[in-house]
Amino acid sequence: MTPTETIQTFIARVNALDLDGACALLAEDVVYDNVPMPTVHGRAAARAFLGQLPATAMDWELHAIAATGDSSRGTVLTERTDRFTLADGRALAIRVMGAFDVAEGCITAWRDYFDLGQFMAQMGPPAA
Repeated sequence: MTPTETIQTFIARVNALDLDGACALLAEDVVYDNVPMPTVHGRAAARAFLGQLPATAMDWELHAIAATGDSSRGTVLTERTDRFTLADGRALAIRVMGAFDVAEGCITAWRDYFDLGQFMAQMGPPAA
């Protein structure tokens, strides 16, 4: 897979809630920097982080994708809207800029940039 195909597959697996399949594309020593959250080191820690998301459905809509490098190594930039459906039925949506370093079909570094305040405002208690 090219780096772009690797990221498209990763996002498709997340959207299918196949977190194990998505994380299989992460390098064992991946660095996941979910800015402005603390950085996560390693595939197992990234999987644990994704598993704690309180979502019953996810839809990471890809608006734009660009890559630099060659067919086996490179950096892939994504512009997305990440949507989450919570167990109580609430829907959240945040704009995300992502940067993924990919080598030989494995994501070695993953950086997502988003507005934490926007996310937290949507995560507030459900309306009574």
